Amino acid sequence: MPDEHNGMDLESLLDGDELEQLKAEAERRGVSPEQLAKIGIQQQIAQRTKPKAMTGKIQAFRRKD
Repeated sequence: MPDEHNGMDLESLLDGDELEQLKAEAERRGVSPEQLAKIGIQQQIAQRTKPKAMTGKIQAFRRKD
């Protein structure tokens, strides 16, 4: 058994409708449902951990005398 298959099964994580949608989308894209789930998780991690641009006006540092 490969190391990457030691995690949870998709059937235990998704209900019937969600699993069917995942399988249909995976078939449309030509990848396995597990690979499609991996891609989705990686995109979520990248989106949540991507540094955000600073908002607001940047002001010069002024020393207090």
